[in-house]
Amino acid sequence: MNSITGCSSSNPVDSGINKSDNQEQSNSQDQLDITVSIIPQKYFVKKIGGDLVRVNVMVEQGVLPHTYEPKPQQLQALSEAEAYIGIGIPFETAWMDRIKEANPKMLMVDSTQGIDRLTMIAHDHHEEEDHGHHEEETTLDPHVWLSPRLVKIQAQKIYETLVKLDPKHQETYQTNLNSFLQEIEELDHQVRNNLANLKQRKFIVFHPAWGYFAEEYNLTQVPIEVGGQEPSASELGDLIKEAKKENIKVIFAQPELSSQAAKTIAKEINGEVLLISPTAADWSNNLLEVSQTFAKVLKEENNQ
Repeated sequence: MNSITGCSSSNPVDSGINKSDNQEQSNSQDQLDITVSIIPQKYFVKKIGGDLVRVNVMVEQGVLPHTYEPKPQQLQALSEAEAYIGIGIPFETAWMDRIKEANPKMLMVDSTQGIDRLTMIAHDHHEEEDHGHHEEETTLDPHVWLSPRLVKIQAQKIYETLVKLDPKHQETYQTNLNSFLQEIEELDHQVRNNLANLKQRKFIVFHPAWGYFAEEYNLTQVPIEVGGQEPSASELGDLIKEAKKENIKVIFAQPELSSQAAKTIAKEINGEVLLISPTAADWSNNLLEVSQTFAKVLKEENNQ
């Protein structure tokens, strides 16, 4: 929009557009400036804050949250932020001091407070490895946004943050929170219906992002890589045996990760690799579609 306005500002016909832009800019100055770590959090904050908030995301689409390094301009932009809402992914730990330094007045919020983290236990085909200083990053599962039940906790924390920063709009935030919680309830009901009565409840996934989702809906996630480590040749062989034994025909991977191991297993079992994203922008529809994909695949595998 800025480039269009800049190119045409001398044209009197476009003066209405400029006036509209100025009005929009004026409105944006009244908004709370909130920074979050990942794209699904933007969905949560906008659901509760609506037009009263402007949300900046640190980890862009298609980039891995685990190894992300913020750009200098992103750290500079934090000087405008009124709150940083974290979600406990590894890059936050590595960059937290720099993030705080960028704006000492910014409210720092941990939206996962009160959430018990799952341990990312290696599947039994993985050998125990000493990951040194990475141990904490690789043993606690950060993917808490993929559980509707846990997103309710995060939503409450976001609501409290917005009210603290902007108490005069508490009633609006409360109404929006109630609507969002209702949306989560309906999503949970639909996902449970999709995954009900499945005999095959085990799925193989390249990156173990779906542990909380699996726990919530009585599924079993079998990861190919754990702690950033791809399987050895013997471990790969064990996975292929397990897939054949369980009649698994689909290996799930995510668009942000290229996995030769997933393709290798799929070829050996005469199956296919399907992509599902844990960081899609439309959080609610994404989880619904993932549950539909799981249901379709697991039913077909059970019937073969």
